[in-house]
Amino acid sequence: MRKLLIFFYMLINIMNIYGKDTYIVGFDPYAPPFQYVENGVVKGFNVELLNKIGKSNNLKFKYVPINNGEGIEKLKNKEVDILMGIRFHKADERMINFSESLIQTKACIVAPKNKVESIKRNLSYKHFLVAVEKDSIEYNYLNSIKRINFNTSFDQETVYDTLISQRADFLVGIKEVMDYLLSVDKLSEDYVFLDNYEIPVGYYLGTLYGNGVLMDSIDKELKELKFNGTYKKLYDKWFANTDLEKQIKLARNFKILTIAAVVLLGILLLSFIWNLQLKKNVSVKTLELKESNIRLEDKIVEIKNNNKLNSLMCESSPRSIVIFNREGKVKFMNKNAMSLVKIKDGFLGKNGLRLPIIKDMIGNGLFEQTIYENKAHITHEIQVNKDEKIKYYRYTMYPLLDYLKKNRGAFLTIEDVTEEKFLKERSIEREKNAAISNMIAGIAHEIRNPLTSIKTYIELLPLKKDNAKFQNRLVTIVPAEVERVSKLIESLIDYSKPKGNHKAKTEVHILIDSSIGLLEPMVKKKGIELLEFIDKSIILNIDSSQIRQVLINILLNSIQAIEEKMEKFKLDEKFYIKVSLYKSDSKITLEIEDNGIGMTEEEIENIFEIFYTTKIKGTGLGLPTSRQLVEVNGGKLLVESKKNQYTKIKMIFGGEVHE
Repeated sequence: MRKLLIFFYMLINIMNIYGKDTYIVGFDPYAPPFQYVENGVVKGFNVELLNKIGKSNNLKFKYVPINNGEGIEKLKNKEVDILMGIRFHKADERMINFSESLIQTKACIVAPKNKVESIKRNLSYKHFLVAVEKDSIEYNYLNSIKRINFNTSFDQETVYDTLISQRADFLVGIKEVMDYLLSVDKLSEDYVFLDNYEIPVGYYLGTLYGNGVLMDSIDKELKELKFNGTYKKLYDKWFANTDLEKQIKLARNFKILTIAAVVLLGILLLSFIWNLQLKKNVSVKTLELKESNIRLEDKIVEIKNNNKLNSLMCESSPRSIVIFNREGKVKFMNKNAMSLVKIKDGFLGKNGLRLPIIKDMIGNGLFEQTIYENKAHITHEIQVNKDEKIKYYRYTMYPLLDYLKKNRGAFLTIEDVTEEKFLKERSIEREKNAAISNMIAGIAHEIRNPLTSIKTYIELLPLKKDNAKFQNRLVTIVPAEVERVSKLIESLIDYSKPKGNHKAKTEVHILIDSSIGLLEPMVKKKGIELLEFIDKSIILNIDSSQIRQVLINILLNSIQAIEEKMEKFKLDEKFYIKVSLYKSDSKITLEIEDNGIGMTEEEIENIFEIFYTTKIKGTGLGLPTSRQLVEVNGGKLLVESKKNQYTKIKMIFGGEVHE
């Protein structure tokens, strides 16, 4: 009875197969030369191979292009009967019946010839942007490893387009597809295949398990085509320039394995007749060995690919990205950018210069500079009132060039820096307030002395108003003391609330004097000697309020470094802070040196990192902010130090200098 039921089940499946006029075959049309569409005609190695299988079994096929990623869903909904050219995924094995391999190939790295040496040398150290097909085997390997920037696409042709349009440093894709596309575009001489980084890939046919008889017929004919030489002729036609010897060897091995399988089957059948128990034991052991072998092979492949791709580690920050053509129309926009401008879809082809927020960023001539002048890496910040909140964005724009260095559009990246800006401003304000508090304590003592003198002369005025000598001293000393108090207060106000944010020709020695004047009471109180070597003829085009802030910050650091050394060593040493201003080789150098606690090499390497500090109550923003302000004014900040000996900080300015 059981054998009869099995017979009827097979009969129904056979009727379903041979009773159907045409089978719908879904395929990805962007994988030449395996399968693609040219002038409305479906072509490729996989197509010809399936047509030969159909002809031998009286099966007709209708080919329907589908987007990558939709195939599984269409197969489940029975919108297609067969998926052609799919890759094997373990997760799909329970639902999909995979055929014999249509072809075995490999994914590898393809890079521009001028970048090959850089990639080989710096693969483990430098950040590279990689183009790769989403949800592919190579993507999954890359995605499991840290420190990699992706530019993902949904098919192999788009991965190729991403590379040749210079939106990636290199790609990881199917070797035959990339070789074919480079040949068509006549670019083979400009790109190199790195065979040291390869991942095995196979293409298969897939049906639902309910179509098992159909798949058995296809597999049977596919084996026959490989045995009778038809498969080799078809392979030679489409892949004349690939590793043919490997395919021939694979076919020979397949024949040997098939013969061995037939012999093994005969032995097993004979063993079944001879001893049923022995057959059961052999089956159990064979199954265990097969599972162990599969696990071992999977582990070998995993280790091999992890070793080869281990150097491609990089973590990228989430940014908004928009790509424009030369007319300003949007060609691409990621999800972050769509959220920023409040667009869900339909952004392709829209005028990007009119989109909310973006028009404020690039509508002021920045787009034209990028397109027509090829100005690269133009970075600005913008304040935006978004959802009734103040937001700050840092955006960078640079030209999109093809392999001929011809401008094809522009690339815009946008980063939300609101939290960073607020945190930085609050920390800077706290440091400034702390500095002001320290300075006020010393200035109060300095103000008290001239006030005492003024008070004394006022009290003596009624008694000596007719004394000529007294009158002369009164009109000389009192105004001088008032001027002294006025300058101290004015310098303090300039530091706490700068008058503006603009550059002007500045007599640097006056700027230094006003800065030192604020801290001089504190320096004297600590017993620190203040040395000045100033060239008073030097004039710089700078923002005086910004450089004053840098000077005071560095001088305060020197005072604190000396205090720390005093407390730590209790030395009978003469401590000093030396301020120098001089010109050398058309460069102006403003130098502050102290013999305080100094720094180690590790501390010097990290002092410009935001939030790095060796002080208990420090914010780690003083020196990073100082360097930024110096660079904004056309200079650079250099640090030299030895632990427990000294620290020397130089501000070096170049460009136009007036004496």
